[in-house]
Amino acid sequence: MANLSVLCLLVSLLHLAPLQACRVGKKEECDRAPFVPGHNLVGEGFDVVTLQRKGAYVTDLQTYLTPTNTCTLCSNRLMGNQAQKMPLTVLDWRPSSTCRQSLSSFFFNSVSSLLASSSLSITNDWKVDLGLQRVADQQLAGSQSAEVIFASSQQQEDKTSFITHQLTCSHYRYRVPWVPPLSPEFHQHVKSLPHKYSNDTAYLYRHFIDTYGTHYIHQVNLGGKFKRVTSIRTCLSTLNQISATQVENCLSAGLSVGLGQVEASVSSDSCRKVLNNQDSVTGYTQGFLNHITEVSGGNRWSGVFSMTQNDSEGFHRWLSSIKKNPEIVSYSIRPLHHLVKSTTVRLNLQREIRAYVQKNGLPKEPEPQTCGFDHPNLSPNCCPLHTHRGWLTVTVARAWALHGKLLGPPEGYVKVFYGGIEQRTAWIKSYDPIWHAQFSYGHVDTTQQLSLQVWVKGWWWKEDHLGGCVVSIQRGNHYHDCWMNQGVFSYSYSLQCDPHLIGPKCNMYWPIP
Repeated sequence: MANLSVLCLLVSLLHLAPLQACRVGKKEECDRAPFVPGHNLVGEGFDVVTLQRKGAYVTDLQTYLTPTNTCTLCSNRLMGNQAQKMPLTVLDWRPSSTCRQSLSSFFFNSVSSLLASSSLSITNDWKVDLGLQRVADQQLAGSQSAEVIFASSQQQEDKTSFITHQLTCSHYRYRVPWVPPLSPEFHQHVKSLPHKYSNDTAYLYRHFIDTYGTHYIHQVNLGGKFKRVTSIRTCLSTLNQISATQVENCLSAGLSVGLGQVEASVSSDSCRKVLNNQDSVTGYTQGFLNHITEVSGGNRWSGVFSMTQNDSEGFHRWLSSIKKNPEIVSYSIRPLHHLVKSTTVRLNLQREIRAYVQKNGLPKEPEPQTCGFDHPNLSPNCCPLHTHRGWLTVTVARAWALHGKLLGPPEGYVKVFYGGIEQRTAWIKSYDPIWHAQFSYGHVDTTQQLSLQVWVKGWWWKEDHLGGCVVSIQRGNHYHDCWMNQGVFSYSYSLQCDPHLIGPKCNMYWPIP
């Protein structure tokens, strides 16, 4: 019996333990106490299209006194057990530290795959009761977020892949009631919405969405987040013989060095190229990497630091500051129309939210093109492996005023040389032969020279060389006359560079989406 009593006491203590950090406070100490950190980061309007808070609140987060002039005071163990007050609408507040200071990294080969990851901070099914669960051909959440806008702009310029690096610390969590008390402003705005929905009244609902968004934040985890999204010019990195995996590994190492998580060491040549964003093959001045950085919570740390040496002072100040000034790192959201009592207005708002989300959705991209291993100078991701490569076609047109050692019209032909390959026109007996012979040399190295020679039959079945021309080929279509001691002949050639190559010798990089 004594053992049973002890067991019951232990169970009771376990249930009370989380509650003992909070108590009822009197008005004087309530007025004096600060709010819990991030007390106003829940119950706020939220736009699921941009993944941004709207700064307009659907519930009252400033009232903390009950009708009896008391409040809830909680001891914050993350801030020296300081007593802090909670708004009346906040429930289940608690410190809950989870801080992974090591960076996580992920590779994405398209904007679509990056977009799919950008909404992972939403911890619930945000599509509930919006009729969007079966939308399969569009990506909706985050379609106009900052990182997706950045990624789309990069993809419009060039063939691009992406890498994200992220570090997240979570320190607090809490929620608002399932049906929270509405803020006066939100309540009045809802009441002003017309019951009749038409082309003439739809703008009022759109204005409501512009103000409050599509959802409200119901539950949050607060802390800080550092996230860096890097775009890679896929084909420029391929030309530099740097793979996406190398870029990811080098950036991970550089970021870890800068944040003071690992000791700086001598980097490989490829990592130096990555960290210096240096194209050493074509001299492309914009480099092959671009990035944006997002820092949430804490002080005004920019997230900019050296990646070749320990430059972590600002980072550690930021880490220390997010306990006092946290931001949302993950959250659950509910559609705003759930807060509307009028059935007619609720359905109208639901309809307008659904239309707004779908209008801003992005079509799902097809899988990136692959080229296998059968194409010369193309990697499996369809990028050139080397510069100075292209496709060459030579056309020998005709000649005028040819003369040989034999009496009468000479019998002549033209030899064409490129890259060790010789091709010939047919023999034609004429002072002014017309060949119109076209020769394909296929895929060539543009650093070599094109040579053309005119030959005619001589004495005793010998061939006499009348002359010729040697030319250094360049990109494009070119037409030439070759003057010899005895006559002239005309020819042309066409050099088409491999994809992503440009310049006279196909030696420069050309961004192509």
